[in-house]
Amino acid sequence: MADGRIAVVTGASSGIGRAVAEHLARAGARVVAAGRNADELGRLADELAAAPGEIVTAAGDMTEPGYAQGLLATAERTWGPATVFVLSAGQGLPGTVLGSDPARWRELVETNYLAVLHQLRAGGAEFARQATADGGGQARDIVVIGSTVGRQVSAANPVYGSTKFALHSLVEALRQEVCAHNVRVTLIEPGFVRSGFQEAAGYDMAWFDRIAEECGPLLTPDDVAETVGFVIDRPRHVHLDDIRLRPTRQRA
Repeated sequence: MADGRIAVVTGASSGIGRAVAEHLARAGARVVAAGRNADELGRLADELAAAPGEIVTAAGDMTEPGYAQGLLATAERTWGPATVFVLSAGQGLPGTVLGSDPARWRELVETNYLAVLHQLRAGGAEFARQATADGGGQARDIVVIGSTVGRQVSAANPVYGSTKFALHSLVEALRQEVCAHNVRVTLIEPGFVRSGFQEAAGYDMAWFDRIAEECGPLLTPDDVAETVGFVIDRPRHVHLDDIRLRPTRQRA
């Protein structure tokens, strides 16, 4: 159960990451909520002041060296070793291979791939170390928020999609590497979510409104957060390792 567990959640200043941090805290978890926007993190902490769980915030940039290690260390100093690590931070990029802005490619890869790889390495190493010390008597969870565009090739959004394709390989490889320690590594791939992500990335909102009309009701961040909660609440011997989550009316 989330109650009593210690969690680190990245991308918690907005969208899905914020919803995950809120869901876990309301379920009784102790949460390190990390993100770039310190003001939004502060508002989140104020909103959750009366929640059954606890929350501390950690503003920072996920591409900075040592970012993940610092978050895990914050959890341990505050409450003890984390047993849940949710990787939700990331960014979008509109456009095709020919039409997207090449000046933004490097930042996208650094944020959506390299920074995630560093976080997976830090979380996997820490959870394996913990399991070696205590015999692996409890489940530990690393949950990565991907996207259905990481499975469904899209000529309209391939540069962003390619970073999400990479997550499947990384998550499955780490799962195989640490599963003997009762460390569960899970990829959740949402379809269209109304979260503010598209506006922040600069997508054509008229296009997104047409998508919402065609496929809606769209998912909400809370829908994804509830799925994260369900995954980590499974008994230790049960692992839902790869979940695609779509609006019912979304075809691709």
